[in-house]
Amino acid sequence: MIHGAIYNSRPLIPLTIGWNSKTQEVTALVDTGFTGELKISLKDAVELGIETTHTELITLADENTVGMFAGLAQVSMEGAQKTMEVLISDGMPIIGVGLLKKFGYILTVNFPASLVSLKK
Repeated sequence: MIHGAIYNSRPLIPLTIGWNSKTQEVTALVDTGFTGELKISLKDAVELGIETTHTELITLADENTVGMFAGLAQVSMEGAQKTMEVLISDGMPIIGVGLLKKFGYILTVNFPASLVSLKK
């Protein structure tokens, strides 16, 4: 089980992102409105050596469509590692429902206790 916390009304969890021989421990926002797998900043992508492979068209919550750079990264959670598509854009790391589905997690958000958990 992975434990996270709610900070400033935002559910956050830890995960490891890597590519080739570089890895980085990050705290990511859990966004159930994001149907993709993972979004990281350009700074993090450069540090990890993640190369842009294409541009992905993304529909935002306001129904506008924008293009975002995308590439591949490896994500590790509880000893399991998976290669997945990563969007590259400013801001903190964000995990979406695609990542939760790929790893087979059940998300529990307990706002009164300020706790987040991912359980298989």
